[in-house]
Amino acid sequence: MSENTGHISHLERSVEDNRLRRALAARLDRTFKRAGVSSAQAAKWLGVSEDDVQYWRRGITVPPLNVCTRLAAAFNLDIHWLCTGQAQIA
Repeated sequence: MSENTGHISHLERSVEDNRLRRALAARLDRTFKRAGVSSAQAAKWLGVSEDDVQYWRRGITVPPLNVCTRLAAAFNLDIHWLCTGQAQIA
C-alpha cells in the first residue's frame, strides 16, 4: 500500500507542477505579446534558442531564474509576480 501511495503523491505533485508551469507560461506569453516581442527576438536577446523560448511560452519548460530576472528587468515587471503570479506585499 505504501508503494501505491508514493506513486499517487508523485502524480499529484506532477499535476501541481504542470499547473504552475502553465501559469508562468501564460504570464510570459502575455508579456511578450504586449511588448510586441517574438520568441525569436527574445531568444536572440537572451542568448538562448528560439525553441527554449517557445517551450517556456507553452509551459513545457520554465526559464532559469537568471533569465526570469533579466526578463523582469527588461519588461519592468516585478520578479515576484513573474515567478508566482502574485503581487509582492510590502
